[in-house]
Amino acid sequence: MLILGISLAASAMAQTDPQKKAEMKDLRTDVREKKAASHKVSKDWSHVRVKKAMHDHKAVARENKDINKDAKRLKRQGVDHPVAKAKRQVRVQDDNRKDHTN
Repeated sequence: MLILGISLAASAMAQTDPQKKAEMKDLRTDVREKKAASHKVSKDWSHVRVKKAMHDHKAVARENKDINKDAKRLKRQGVDHPVAKAKRQVRVQDDNRKDHTN
């Protein structure tokens, strides 16, 4: 039983792929950039800066393409719902950052 337990633990540890971690980090960065760019577009629209808002909207579209590309790659690697997972991780990281700066 002990040998079986050790072998299962070792195989579970071996499954954590450093490439997956790097891809998830890249996806989290893309999610953060998209959120910031979306806020910028909304602010431009509210201040009636149409030309700047259209230009910023193109940046949001580029971020969406990056996010979709990274999500497809992660799904092929076996990650379930990578975009939702990245958004959740970003929210948790931001909340932790807010809690520790007070």
